[in-house]
Amino acid sequence: MIARQRTAVSIAFLAFGVTVGGLIPRIPALKDHLHLTDGQVGIALLGASLGGIAGVLASRLVIRRGASRYVRLGLLALCVVAVGPALAANLVALVASLFTVGFLWGFMDTLDNALGAQLERIEGKPLINGFHGFWSLGAFLGSLVAGAAAFIGVGPMQQFVATGVVIAIASAWFLSFLPDFVPKAAEGPRRRGWTSSPLTGPIIAVAAISFAGIIAEGGTSDWSALYLRDLSHASAGTAAAGFSGFALAAMLVRFRADLLTARTGRATVTRIGALVAVVGLALAIAFPVLPVAVAGFALVGMGTAVVLPLAFAAGANLGQSGTSLALVMASAYAGTIAGPPLIGTMADHFGLRLAMAVPLVAALAVLAAAAKMAAAEQPTGDLRESAEATMSKGASG
Repeated sequence: MIARQRTAVSIAFLAFGVTVGGLIPRIPALKDHLHLTDGQVGIALLGASLGGIAGVLASRLVIRRGASRYVRLGLLALCVVAVGPALAANLVALVASLFTVGFLWGFMDTLDNALGAQLERIEGKPLINGFHGFWSLGAFLGSLVAGAAAFIGVGPMQQFVATGVVIAIASAWFLSFLPDFVPKAAEGPRRRGWTSSPLTGPIIAVAAISFAGIIAEGGTSDWSALYLRDLSHASAGTAAAGFSGFALAAMLVRFRADLLTARTGRATVTRIGALVAVVGLALAIAFPVLPVAVAGFALVGMGTAVVLPLAFAAGANLGQSGTSLALVMASAYAGTIAGPPLIGTMADHFGLRLAMAVPLVAALAVLAAAAKMAAAEQPTGDLRESAEATMSKGASG
Protein backbone atom coordinates (compact mmCIF):
# COMPACT_ATOMS: atom_id res chain seq x y z
CA MET A 1 0.00 0.00 0.00
CA ILE A 2 2.72 2.48 0.99
CA ALA A 3 4.71 1.78 -2.20
CA ARG A 4 1.66 2.43 -4.38
CA GLN A 5 0.87 5.60 -2.47
CA ARG A 6 4.44 6.81 -2.91
CA THR A 7 4.22 6.15 -6.64
CA ALA A 8 0.88 7.95 -6.85
CA VAL A 9 2.26 11.05 -5.12
CA SER A 10 5.29 10.95 -7.41
CA ILE A 11 3.04 10.86 -10.49
CA ALA A 12 0.99 13.76 -9.10
CA PHE A 13 4.17 15.83 -8.81
CA LEU A 14 5.33 14.74 -12.28
CA ALA A 15 2.05 15.64 -14.00
CA PHE A 16 1.98 19.00 -12.24
CA GLY A 17 5.53 19.67 -13.41
CA VAL A 18 4.71 18.91 -17.04
CA THR A 19 2.10 21.67 -17.07
CA VAL A 20 4.61 24.20 -15.73
CA GLY A 21 7.44 23.10 -18.00
CA GLY A 22 5.20 23.20 -21.04
CA LEU A 23 3.97 26.74 -20.40
CA ILE A 24 6.96 28.79 -19.20
CA PRO A 25 9.17 28.30 -22.30
CA ARG A 26 6.29 29.52 -24.51
CA ILE A 27 6.19 32.90 -22.76
CA PRO A 28 8.31 34.46 -25.56
CA ALA A 29 5.76 33.27 -28.16
CA LEU A 30 2.87 34.67 -26.12
CA LYS A 31 4.82 37.92 -25.66
CA ASP A 32 5.42 38.28 -29.39
CA HIS A 33 1.86 37.37 -30.32
CA LEU A 34 0.41 40.06 -28.06
CA HIS A 35 3.29 42.56 -28.63
CA LEU A 36 4.06 42.87 -24.93
CA THR A 37 6.97 44.60 -23.22
CA ASP A 38 9.08 42.92 -20.54
CA GLY A 39 7.17 44.89 -17.93
CA GLN A 40 3.84 43.64 -19.29
CA VAL A 41 5.16 40.08 -19.20
CA GLY A 42 5.91 40.67 -15.53
CA ILE A 43 2.32 41.84 -14.99
CA ALA A 44 1.00 38.74 -16.76
CA LEU A 45 3.11 36.48 -14.55
CA LEU A 46 1.78 38.40 -11.57
CA GLY A 47 -1.65 37.02 -12.46
CA ALA A 48 -0.32 33.48 -12.04
CA SER A 49 1.20 34.41 -8.69
CA LEU A 50 -2.03 35.90 -7.34
CA GLY A 51 -3.86 32.82 -8.52
CA GLY A 52 -1.30 30.66 -6.74
CA ILE A 53 -1.95 32.33 -3.39
CA ALA A 54 -5.70 31.96 -3.90
CA GLY A 55 -5.17 28.28 -4.72
CA VAL A 56 -3.06 27.72 -1.59
CA LEU A 57 -5.79 29.25 0.58
CA ALA A 58 -8.49 27.22 -1.16
CA SER A 59 -6.57 23.99 -0.67
CA ARG A 60 -6.44 24.64 3.06
CA LEU A 61 -10.24 24.49 3.10
CA VAL A 62 -10.43 21.05 1.48
CA ILE A 63 -7.21 19.36 2.57
CA ARG A 64 -8.99 17.34 5.26
CA ARG A 65 -12.04 16.59 3.12
CA GLY A 66 -10.56 14.24 0.59
CA ALA A 67 -7.19 15.54 -0.58
CA SER A 68 -6.73 12.71 -3.08
CA ARG A 69 -10.03 13.44 -4.80
CA TYR A 70 -9.21 17.13 -5.10
CA VAL A 71 -5.76 16.39 -6.53
CA ARG A 72 -7.37 14.31 -9.28
CA LEU A 73 -10.04 16.91 -10.01
CA GLY A 74 -7.49 19.71 -9.88
CA LEU A 75 -5.24 18.03 -12.42
CA LEU A 76 -8.11 17.46 -14.84
CA ALA A 77 -9.16 21.09 -14.49
CA LEU A 78 -5.57 22.20 -15.05
CA CYS A 79 -5.35 20.25 -18.29
CA VAL A 80 -8.37 22.22 -19.53
CA VAL A 81 -7.54 25.75 -18.36
CA ALA A 82 -3.90 25.49 -19.45
CA VAL A 83 -5.13 26.23 -22.97
CA GLY A 84 -6.32 29.66 -21.79
CA PRO A 85 -3.06 31.60 -22.26
CA ALA A 86 -2.93 30.53 -25.90
CA LEU A 87 -6.47 31.87 -26.41
CA ALA A 88 -5.76 35.27 -24.84
CA ALA A 89 -6.36 38.15 -27.25
CA ASN A 90 -4.86 40.90 -25.06
CA LEU A 91 -2.95 41.51 -21.83
CA VAL A 92 -6.07 41.47 -19.65
CA ALA A 93 -7.17 38.11 -21.01
CA LEU A 94 -3.66 36.74 -20.57
CA VAL A 95 -3.57 37.87 -16.93
CA ALA A 96 -6.98 36.28 -16.29
CA SER A 97 -5.99 32.99 -17.89
CA LEU A 98 -2.70 32.85 -16.01
CA PHE A 99 -4.57 33.62 -12.77
CA THR A 100 -6.73 30.54 -13.35
CA VAL A 101 -3.73 28.38 -14.17
CA GLY A 102 -1.88 29.74 -11.13
CA PHE A 103 -4.87 29.01 -8.90
CA LEU A 104 -4.73 25.34 -9.82
CA TRP A 105 -0.95 25.29 -9.49
CA GLY A 106 -1.17 26.62 -5.92
CA PHE A 107 -4.09 24.33 -5.10
CA MET A 108 -2.31 21.18 -6.25
CA ASP A 109 1.06 22.31 -4.91
CA THR A 110 -0.19 22.45 -1.33
CA LEU A 111 -2.07 19.16 -1.48
CA ASP A 112 0.83 17.35 -3.16
CA ASN A 113 3.33 18.62 -0.58
CA ALA A 114 1.04 17.77 2.33
CA LEU A 115 0.76 14.19 1.10
CA GLY A 116 4.50 14.03 0.36
CA ALA A 117 5.44 15.22 3.85
CA GLN A 118 2.99 12.74 5.36
CA LEU A 119 4.59 9.81 3.51
CA GLU A 120 7.99 11.15 4.58
CA ARG A 121 6.95 10.86 8.22
CA ILE A 122 5.59 7.36 7.63
CA GLU A 123 8.78 6.15 5.96
CA GLY A 124 10.87 7.73 8.71
CA LYS A 125 13.36 9.28 6.28
CA PRO A 126 13.64 12.32 3.96
CA LEU A 127 11.58 11.86 0.78
CA ILE A 128 10.38 15.32 -0.13
CA ASN A 129 13.21 16.21 -2.51
CA GLY A 130 12.60 12.96 -4.37
CA PHE A 131 8.96 13.90 -4.85
CA HIS A 132 10.02 17.28 -6.13
CA GLY A 133 12.47 15.46 -8.38
CA PHE A 134 9.47 14.01 -10.17
CA TRP A 135 8.09 17.54 -10.49
CA SER A 136 11.39 18.57 -12.07
CA LEU A 137 11.28 15.53 -14.36
CA GLY A 138 7.84 16.62 -15.49
CA ALA A 139 9.02 20.22 -15.95
CA PHE A 140 11.97 18.97 -18.00
CA LEU A 141 9.78 16.79 -20.20
CA GLY A 142 7.31 19.63 -20.62
CA SER A 143 10.10 22.03 -21.57
CA LEU A 144 11.42 19.57 -24.17
CA VAL A 145 7.97 19.40 -25.72
CA ALA A 146 7.71 23.20 -25.64
CA GLY A 147 11.15 23.62 -27.16
CA ALA A 148 10.45 21.10 -29.92
CA ALA A 149 7.10 22.74 -30.64
CA ALA A 150 8.71 26.18 -30.87
CA PHE A 151 11.50 24.84 -33.07
CA ILE A 152 9.20 23.26 -35.66
CA GLY A 153 6.69 26.10 -35.54
CA VAL A 154 3.84 24.43 -33.63
CA GLY A 155 1.76 27.07 -31.87
CA PRO A 156 1.13 27.14 -28.10
CA MET A 157 -2.54 26.22 -28.63
CA GLN A 158 -1.84 22.89 -30.32
CA GLN A 159 0.89 22.08 -27.83
CA PHE A 160 -1.23 22.83 -24.76
CA VAL A 161 -4.20 20.80 -26.02
CA ALA A 162 -2.09 17.76 -26.90
CA THR A 163 -0.19 17.88 -23.62
CA GLY A 164 -3.38 18.18 -21.57
CA VAL A 165 -4.94 15.13 -23.22
CA VAL A 166 -1.83 13.01 -22.65
CA ILE A 167 -1.50 14.06 -18.98
CA ALA A 168 -5.15 13.38 -18.19
CA ILE A 169 -5.11 9.91 -19.71
CA ALA A 170 -1.66 8.77 -18.61
CA SER A 171 -2.01 9.78 -14.94
CA ALA A 172 -5.57 8.60 -14.20
CA TRP A 173 -4.79 5.04 -13.04
CA PHE A 174 -1.79 6.02 -10.90
CA LEU A 175 -3.67 8.80 -9.10
CA SER A 176 -6.36 6.35 -8.01
CA PHE A 177 -3.90 5.19 -5.31
CA LEU A 178 -3.34 8.62 -3.77
CA PRO A 179 -3.66 8.64 0.04
CA ASP A 180 -5.79 11.17 1.87
CA PHE A 181 -4.40 13.74 4.23
CA VAL A 182 -4.44 12.63 7.86
CA PRO A 183 -4.04 15.41 10.49
CA LYS A 184 -0.85 14.99 12.46
CA ALA A 185 -2.78 14.95 15.73
CA ALA A 186 -4.14 11.57 14.62
CA GLU A 187 -0.71 10.19 13.83
CA GLY A 188 0.55 10.01 17.36
CA PRO A 189 1.38 12.09 20.45
CA ARG A 190 2.52 15.65 20.09
CA ARG A 191 6.27 16.08 19.95
CA ARG A 192 8.00 18.74 21.96
CA GLY A 193 8.32 21.86 19.84
CA TRP A 194 5.28 21.20 17.67
CA THR A 195 2.54 23.74 18.01
CA SER A 196 -0.84 24.59 16.61
CA SER A 197 0.00 28.31 16.57
CA PRO A 198 0.50 29.46 12.96
CA LEU A 199 3.02 32.22 13.72
CA THR A 200 5.93 30.80 15.70
CA GLY A 201 9.53 31.85 15.20
CA PRO A 202 10.52 28.75 13.20
CA ILE A 203 7.51 29.05 10.90
CA ILE A 204 8.24 32.73 10.23
CA ALA A 205 11.88 31.88 9.47
CA VAL A 206 10.93 29.06 7.11
CA ALA A 207 8.34 31.28 5.43
CA ALA A 208 11.02 33.94 4.85
CA ILE A 209 13.33 31.36 3.26
CA SER A 210 10.43 30.19 1.11
CA PHE A 211 9.74 33.79 0.01
CA ALA A 212 13.34 34.49 -0.99
CA GLY A 213 13.88 31.02 -2.42
CA ILE A 214 11.03 31.31 -4.89
CA ILE A 215 12.33 34.66 -6.12
CA ALA A 216 15.71 33.08 -6.77
CA GLU A 217 14.22 29.98 -8.41
CA GLY A 218 11.25 31.48 -10.23
CA GLY A 219 13.08 34.64 -11.22
CA THR A 220 15.60 32.46 -13.02
CA SER A 221 13.30 29.87 -14.57
CA ASP A 222 10.63 32.35 -15.67
CA TRP A 223 13.06 34.66 -17.45
CA SER A 224 15.73 32.26 -18.69
CA ALA A 225 14.19 31.80 -22.16
CA LEU A 226 13.88 35.55 -22.70
CA TYR A 227 17.38 36.10 -21.32
CA LEU A 228 18.94 33.64 -23.74
CA ARG A 229 16.94 34.90 -26.70
CA ASP A 230 17.56 38.60 -26.09
CA LEU A 231 21.11 38.55 -24.72
CA SER A 232 22.53 35.37 -26.23
CA HIS A 233 20.69 35.87 -29.55
CA ALA A 234 19.40 32.31 -29.46
CA SER A 235 16.48 31.06 -31.56
CA ALA A 236 13.14 30.39 -29.86
CA GLY A 237 13.81 26.65 -29.74
CA THR A 238 17.36 27.07 -28.48
CA ALA A 239 16.30 29.61 -25.87
CA ALA A 240 14.09 26.95 -24.29
CA ALA A 241 17.36 25.20 -23.41
CA GLY A 242 17.73 27.64 -20.54
CA PHE A 243 14.63 26.32 -18.81
CA SER A 244 15.44 22.76 -19.87
CA GLY A 245 18.91 23.00 -18.36
CA PHE A 246 17.47 24.53 -15.21
CA ALA A 247 14.83 21.80 -14.86
CA LEU A 248 17.24 18.96 -15.68
CA ALA A 249 19.78 20.12 -13.09
CA ALA A 250 17.06 20.49 -10.46
CA MET A 251 15.74 17.03 -11.22
CA LEU A 252 19.11 15.31 -10.88
CA VAL A 253 19.90 17.06 -7.61
CA ARG A 254 16.49 16.40 -6.08
CA PHE A 255 16.66 12.68 -6.75
CA ARG A 256 19.86 12.53 -4.67
CA ALA A 257 19.37 15.32 -2.13
CA ASP A 258 17.39 13.24 0.36
CA LEU A 259 20.50 11.17 1.09
CA LEU A 260 22.49 14.30 1.89
CA THR A 261 19.66 15.69 4.02
CA ALA A 262 19.52 12.48 6.06
CA ARG A 263 23.23 12.79 6.82
CA THR A 264 23.59 16.53 7.42
CA GLY A 265 20.20 18.15 8.07
CA ARG A 266 17.99 20.73 6.38
CA ALA A 267 20.07 23.77 7.39
CA THR A 268 23.29 22.49 5.84
CA VAL A 269 21.65 21.39 2.60
CA THR A 270 19.80 24.71 2.32
CA ARG A 271 23.06 26.61 2.80
CA ILE A 272 24.87 24.56 0.14
CA GLY A 273 22.01 25.01 -2.31
CA ALA A 274 21.91 28.78 -1.84
CA LEU A 275 25.65 29.09 -2.38
CA VAL A 276 25.53 27.12 -5.63
CA ALA A 277 22.65 29.30 -6.85
CA VAL A 278 24.62 32.46 -6.11
CA VAL A 279 27.55 31.18 -8.17
CA GLY A 280 25.30 30.18 -11.08
CA LEU A 281 23.51 33.51 -11.27
CA ALA A 282 26.76 35.45 -11.04
CA LEU A 283 28.11 33.36 -13.91
CA ALA A 284 25.06 33.90 -16.14
CA ILE A 285 25.06 37.65 -15.48
CA ALA A 286 28.78 38.08 -16.03
CA PHE A 287 28.94 35.94 -19.20
CA PRO A 288 25.61 35.96 -21.11
CA VAL A 289 26.98 33.99 -24.09
CA LEU A 290 24.84 30.91 -24.76
CA PRO A 291 26.95 28.01 -23.40
CA VAL A 292 28.04 29.86 -20.25
CA ALA A 293 24.58 31.29 -19.53
CA VAL A 294 22.95 27.86 -19.90
CA ALA A 295 25.58 26.42 -17.53
CA GLY A 296 24.89 29.22 -15.07
CA PHE A 297 21.15 28.59 -15.16
CA ALA A 298 21.83 24.89 -14.65
CA LEU A 299 23.81 25.73 -11.49
CA VAL A 300 20.93 27.86 -10.28
CA GLY A 301 18.63 24.90 -10.88
CA MET A 302 20.96 22.66 -8.88
CA GLY A 303 21.19 25.11 -5.99
CA THR A 304 17.59 26.24 -5.66
CA ALA A 305 16.33 22.67 -6.20
CA VAL A 306 16.66 21.81 -2.52
CA VAL A 307 15.50 25.06 -0.92
CA LEU A 308 11.74 24.99 -1.48
CA PRO A 309 11.16 21.24 -0.90
CA LEU A 310 12.97 21.45 2.43
CA ALA A 311 11.06 24.60 3.39
CA PHE A 312 7.73 23.01 2.48
CA ALA A 313 8.52 19.84 4.45
CA ALA A 314 9.57 21.96 7.42
CA GLY A 315 6.30 23.88 7.20
CA ALA A 316 4.31 20.65 7.11
CA ASN A 317 6.17 19.32 10.15
CA LEU A 318 5.78 22.47 12.24
CA GLY A 319 2.04 22.12 12.70
CA GLN A 320 -0.62 19.51 13.27
CA SER A 321 -2.81 20.47 10.31
CA GLY A 322 -2.19 22.07 6.95
CA THR A 323 -2.08 25.62 8.36
CA SER A 324 1.70 25.93 8.77
CA LEU A 325 2.32 24.42 5.35
CA ALA A 326 -0.21 26.79 3.80
CA LEU A 327 1.56 29.79 5.39
CA VAL A 328 4.95 28.68 4.11
CA MET A 329 3.60 28.00 0.63
CA ALA A 330 1.64 31.26 0.58
CA SER A 331 4.94 33.00 1.32
CA ALA A 332 6.46 31.27 -1.68
CA TYR A 333 3.67 32.46 -3.94
CA ALA A 334 3.98 35.93 -2.41
CA GLY A 335 7.57 35.77 -3.60
CA THR A 336 6.32 35.10 -7.10
CA ILE A 337 4.20 38.24 -6.78
CA ALA A 338 7.19 40.34 -5.78
CA GLY A 339 9.61 38.82 -8.28
CA PRO A 340 8.13 39.12 -11.80
CA PRO A 341 7.02 42.79 -11.65
CA LEU A 342 10.31 43.82 -10.05
CA ILE A 343 12.38 41.94 -12.61
CA GLY A 344 10.18 43.14 -15.47
CA THR A 345 10.33 46.78 -14.36
CA MET A 346 14.08 46.64 -13.92
CA ALA A 347 14.42 44.99 -17.33
CA ASP A 348 12.41 47.79 -18.94
CA HIS A 349 14.60 50.48 -17.35
CA PHE A 350 18.03 48.88 -17.02
CA GLY A 351 17.95 45.81 -19.26
CA LEU A 352 17.29 42.16 -18.50
CA ARG A 353 20.92 41.46 -17.67
CA LEU A 354 20.96 43.83 -14.69
CA ALA A 355 17.45 42.76 -13.74
CA MET A 356 18.76 39.28 -13.00
CA ALA A 357 20.44 40.81 -9.96
CA VAL A 358 17.04 40.45 -8.26
CA PRO A 359 17.17 36.63 -8.05
CA LEU A 360 20.86 36.92 -7.19
CA VAL A 361 20.09 39.06 -4.13
CA ALA A 362 17.31 36.64 -3.19
CA ALA A 363 19.73 33.70 -3.31
CA LEU A 364 22.12 35.65 -1.07
CA ALA A 365 19.24 36.21 1.37
CA VAL A 366 18.54 32.45 1.51
CA LEU A 367 22.24 31.85 2.14
CA ALA A 368 22.20 34.33 5.03
CA ALA A 369 19.06 32.83 6.59
CA ALA A 370 19.84 29.15 5.99
CA ALA A 371 20.93 28.61 9.60
CA LYS A 372 17.34 29.28 10.68
CA MET A 373 16.30 25.96 9.14
CA ALA A 374 17.97 24.18 12.06
CA ALA A 375 15.08 25.28 14.29
CA ALA A 376 12.67 23.45 11.99
CA GLU A 377 14.44 20.09 12.13
CA GLN A 378 12.05 17.35 13.18
CA PRO A 379 12.80 13.66 13.75
CA THR A 380 10.50 11.41 11.77
CA GLY A 381 11.30 7.82 12.52
CA ASP A 382 9.12 7.19 15.57
CA LEU A 383 5.83 7.96 13.82
CA ARG A 384 5.83 5.12 11.34
CA GLU A 385 3.60 2.51 12.99
CA SER A 386 0.85 4.85 14.21
CA ALA A 387 0.90 6.78 10.93
CA GLU A 388 0.64 3.65 8.83
CA ALA A 389 -2.37 2.47 10.83
CA THR A 390 -4.14 5.80 10.42
CA MET A 391 -3.10 6.16 6.79
CA SER A 392 -4.54 2.80 5.81
CA LYS A 393 -7.90 3.95 7.14
CA GLY A 394 -7.73 7.26 5.30
CA ALA A 395 -6.35 5.96 2.00
CA SER A 396 -8.68 6.43 -0.93
CA GLY A 397 -7.13 3.89 -3.26
